[in-house]
Amino acid sequence: MKKQKLTQGIITIQLKILGLVTALILFIVAAITGIYIFFEYKEDMADAERMAFQTAKTLSYMPTVQEALQDQDAIPELRNLMDNLLRDTNASAVVMTEGERFFVTMGNEEMILKVFDQPPIEKALIFGSSYTERIGKADKMALVGVSPLMIAYGDYQKVNGAVMVIHDGGLIIKSVIRESVPILTVSTIALIVGLIGSLLLAKDIKKDTLGLEPKEIAFLYKERKTVFSSLKDGMIVADESGHIRMMNPVAKKLFGVTGSVRGMPLIHVVSDPGYPFLKDDFQGDEEFEIGDQTIIASRQDIRAAGRITGTIFMFRDKTDLRKMSASLSETRRVTEDLRAQTHEFKNKLYVILGLIQLNKNEQAISFILDETQSQENYVRLVSSSIRDEKLQAIILGKLAKASEQHVSFKIDPGSSLASLPDHIDLNGLVTILGNLIDNALEAVRKQKNGEVVLFVSDMGTDILFEVSDNGPGIPEKNIDRIFERGISGKGPGRGYGLANVKKEVGLLGGEIEVQSNPEGTTFSVFLPKNR
Repeated sequence: MKKQKLTQGIITIQLKILGLVTALILFIVAAITGIYIFFEYKEDMADAERMAFQTAKTLSYMPTVQEALQDQDAIPELRNLMDNLLRDTNASAVVMTEGERFFVTMGNEEMILKVFDQPPIEKALIFGSSYTERIGKADKMALVGVSPLMIAYGDYQKVNGAVMVIHDGGLIIKSVIRESVPILTVSTIALIVGLIGSLLLAKDIKKDTLGLEPKEIAFLYKERKTVFSSLKDGMIVADESGHIRMMNPVAKKLFGVTGSVRGMPLIHVVSDPGYPFLKDDFQGDEEFEIGDQTIIASRQDIRAAGRITGTIFMFRDKTDLRKMSASLSETRRVTEDLRAQTHEFKNKLYVILGLIQLNKNEQAISFILDETQSQENYVRLVSSSIRDEKLQAIILGKLAKASEQHVSFKIDPGSSLASLPDHIDLNGLVTILGNLIDNALEAVRKQKNGEVVLFVSDMGTDILFEVSDNGPGIPEKNIDRIFERGISGKGPGRGYGLANVKKEVGLLGGEIEVQSNPEGTTFSVFLPKNR
């Protein structure tokens, strides 16, 4: 529908090119032909004037012409002379006057009549001048060469008449047109060839533009630019030589680029040649880090005529997704701790129910008191040394989980902690301690007398968390890679917990250390109080 609106009332590019080229060729042909005819006409007229002038002057000096004025018997010979002259010079008529009276005429009567009423001989008769005159206009014009007839009378000469040699202007124009036929023919052929060429050019351009008109192309360009700029993912379009053609605002922000980068080499713009998408063997969907962001890079080749003419690089920020995933993972972890705690209490409730059904009320009361005292001791132990409620909740949940797994989980008596700083939030704390304690519990679960100890201290400028276990320790071959994503000795699909711990500790500006041997493992986390 939108395309139909765009094309309504639009003169097609094919018609524009055809019309423009046709008009241009017509102008060139008309200009060249007109100039040629103009100069040819000017030249022929000049030749005719020169010929008329010279012929009239030559006739005026001929004895036969002068004798004819004095002897009537010489007129036949004069006529014969005039007839030969008309044939040799292409003149239309010759007139000889005696004074202002026409004496002898030969040639085209129409041309003679043109000069009959007002013969242009006044200057010749009065001043004895030889000249040319034009009578009439355009194709009705007569070109007249005039020369005085001088008769010798002893010591002096007298002007007795004039000779007029007349050329038909219409014949001159026809001659010019006749001589212009070849150039008109060539011009017509050039016009036809130009029309055919413009038609083929228009079709070729139409093909190159995929049948789209200029306004449609302009609209698509604006539409593409708008869509390109509105993408939430980063995008870079590069040509086959690796120079940037387009880079959207998200990609510019991602790589810290400002201003126009069109035409610049991609490898110079992104600054770090170690990025995977710059490598020759890059196929797409690879992760890399930019600051604290995790980016997934992908590529799509642009092909034309069977060859790659460019590449589109897409960059998706995985940081938010990973944070959400980590948050959900820690929520699941807390939920499991609560489930374990619920399961533990449910078992104890069944024991109490059984004692009551067996009328063992005193034993049931004693069991309740013992459990209550045990829980109070746990809470007292935790709350006396650790004042932060977020950490208390995590520890109590882990105590219940350890109890369900029949593992000893203790708080080091030397632990001491006031409230945590605001920049250490619950999600970060759950990620760090939750993973470390769960890993420790899993490490000692199959150990006889397995034990996990948590030590917490806020002495000095850092907050210290130490999680120790008496498990079998970490294999020496894995100790240097335990914080790498996907690296784990527990089997496939594992190895993400410690990587998340390492990243969260880094985001909080802290450090993590590990000490391990066959008798156990200790993870130490140092988090600065102030950032």
